[in-house]
Amino acid sequence: MAKTTKATKAKKTAKAKTETKVETPVIHRMNDHLSDKEIAILKDKLLAEKERILNKDQDQDKYYLDKNELFDPVDEASANIQASTELRFRNRENFYLKKIEKALGKIETGEYGVCNENDCEISFVRLNARPTAELCIECKEEAESEEKGNFFQKKSKSLGKTMQEIGRR
Repeated sequence: MAKTTKATKAKKTAKAKTETKVETPVIHRMNDHLSDKEIAILKDKLLAEKERILNKDQDQDKYYLDKNELFDPVDEASANIQASTELRFRNRENFYLKKIEKALGKIETGEYGVCNENDCEISFVRLNARPTAELCIECKEEAESEEKGNFFQKKSKSLGKTMQEIGRR
């Protein structure tokens, strides 16, 4: 009976070992042309840019003039131009922040570094220069040449309107 108990314990131990052994599924990344180290470098760069933009927004208010200090119409006009310029830059930063968030999401899904147009690889050199790039260099050059040839149909990325629609104001 002692042998049966030992054999039963051995079977239970073997069964427990196989049950606790969890096989991790192999996930095929679309961006397998980038090493894990390169992705980590690019992710750190994106997170640093995100942090810079978010911290910049906190410091923005200290540069504005108080409305009570604007006695001269020239000072008021200058303050209006400055506020308009700051608003434009803030809108650009918000647009860039959205692109950063999209790129970080693509890193998590394994789609980062893959061209949106033709699913080809975007090189590490290009991504290092522009971490939010969504097009490979060939597709981007083609898109830019099409934009140059069609000025009036080109849509503003920040406003989402063509030059003709903007001019109708």
